[in-house]
Amino acid sequence: MSTFPQSIVPLSMILFGGVTFIAAAFRGVTGFGYALIAALGLLFLPSPAAGIPFILISDLLLTFFLLLDREQGRVDWAVSGLLLAMGFAGALCGSLIAAGLDDETARVLVAVTIFVAACVALVREPPPWLRHRAIGAGLAFVVGVLLAAFAVGGPLIAAWLLAGGRDRRTIKGTLAVFFGAVDALSLAGRAMVGAIDPGVVGLLATYMGPTLAGYAAGRLLSARIGFDGWRRLASGGLLAVAVAGLIQTAVTLGLSFTTPS
Repeated sequence: MSTFPQSIVPLSMILFGGVTFIAAAFRGVTGFGYALIAALGLLFLPSPAAGIPFILISDLLLTFFLLLDREQGRVDWAVSGLLLAMGFAGALCGSLIAAGLDDETARVLVAVTIFVAACVALVREPPPWLRHRAIGAGLAFVVGVLLAAFAVGGPLIAAWLLAGGRDRRTIKGTLAVFFGAVDALSLAGRAMVGAIDPGVVGLLATYMGPTLAGYAAGRLLSARIGFDGWRRLASGGLLAVAVAGLIQTAVTLGLSFTTPS
């Protein structure tokens, strides 16, 4: 049986708690980005086996809170069916992939996925060719795989929605429905293939408080800043995540090459 979080040294516990607080605050302000930022904290855990399910559960809970806000929770149902169908298929495949990954491989793939996803999120105006439904279906499948296996990948589907010229006010709600449903299926798929570490219970007990506090702080800040401040905070945060993801990728790859097998 896992020893989460007892096996985490106190400093690592504080660092991971800080990361999930900041990630939830960013989600509270911008409406996105929790998993992308929280996944950076996996570096502070002995194994991502419990950390990834923790992120999926937390993201699912924050998505529920977001959908309770009618203004933020508008949904483009015309495309949601396609995204959900392909996302579900991807999540089932991602769950099988997660079950076969060792800790070191999972760390490397999570770090690379964070960097790539953050770079995609920095693109303000996605190219028009990205708007085709076939591309959206393919991206939804890929994102389903990435979310189930690594809890990261959402900016890829967000880029497709933006390329279609949809109302930005509905993008948050559409993404929330997609992420919430795929997160739930990812957790179910992981449970069926035995890819959920029992230590996730300890992580939830320890870090759900800071996560909810961060989200509440983010919502309070969101009510006090205008659109320009929101845009600067979102762009600056994504740039910081991209830089941190690049550093994490380099560190993780370096450790994987220097650690004796």
